[in-house]
Amino acid sequence: MKTISDEIRMFVKRSCADEHMDPRELLALADRVDRETMPRPRAEDGEPVVMGETLYDWSGNEWAVSDLTATFLVVAKGDGPAIIKPAGRDLSHRRPDSLETIAGELDDLSESGEMADETSADMRDLAERIRKLAAKEDEQCH
Repeated sequence: MKTISDEIRMFVKRSCADEHMDPRELLALADRVDRETMPRPRAEDGEPVVMGETLYDWSGNEWAVSDLTATFLVVAKGDGPAIIKPAGRDLSHRRPDSLETIAGELDDLSESGEMADETSADMRDLAERIRKLAAKEDEQCH
């Protein structure tokens, strides 16, 4: 669905070479038109969904929003096919906490280079212990 704001954005892209025009002002206007005139679907967390952003399901999988209406989202996981999901259900702006995501954050911190080597090694060990615990819990659930 092509909106007025989409047409304004295309105009700005074509006109960026014009030194007498500030494209940021026109882009801000287009964003305001979207906010004030189009009812936005909301994710499960209650926050409005914006085209192009990433949402997360309960397993922590990323879904890219490629289109939306007031009540539905068109999303795709990775390179997979696009599917339609009802707005307000199953997808959130925040990745859910899990043992795996916490372990990943520990790994990221340990690789940032901002800590002593011993601390980084300790963090990697903690991340591995969390992953083992998560795997054990997974096995018990199935």
